[in-house]
Amino acid sequence: MEEIYEPLDKSLQHVGALMDAAEAHGILSSFLCVSQSNDKWLQHILGNAAIDGLALECQRQLQLVKNYTLGQLSSFNCEFTPLLPNDDITISKRVQALGGWCEGFLFGLGLTNINIELLPNDIKEFIDDLVSISRIAPTEEDNTNNENDYAELVEYVRVGVMNIYEELTHNGTK
Repeated sequence: MEEIYEPLDKSLQHVGALMDAAEAHGILSSFLCVSQSNDKWLQHILGNAAIDGLALECQRQLQLVKNYTLGQLSSFNCEFTPLLPNDDITISKRVQALGGWCEGFLFGLGLTNINIELLPNDIKEFIDDLVSISRIAPTEEDNTNNENDYAELVEYVRVGVMNIYEELTHNGTK
């Protein structure tokens, strides 16, 4: 998914979207966890961007990412991965993108009007953790500990989102 991030991010910038690729994917992921048929997420990502060739191309890219992400979420191999910059980007920018991804996911959950109080405690705790991760402050230091911490956070988010998807699509809690 890393090879998707940069072209989508540039496309979103070109059309004057309200957010970057990470935050947009967070919104999309929350919508897919709650309701697979709703495309209101596009409106929240693109805002009032003029419908021109660039915007249509951006919408096409977002639809491809939607289909890809839905395939990941519904796979038996737990293939879901948050859309984040690849590892050749500085750790501070990747941490910032992870915070934005979590912010987007939380915003998307709010837009879906899901009743969080009806969710199991472990999922409510995960959502609380996403609030904390969304506030994460990037560090300027590139070191092995930061890389390991970042990788652990990404894995935690990945597994947590898979659990939410599983709970909402298979157990029907909403």
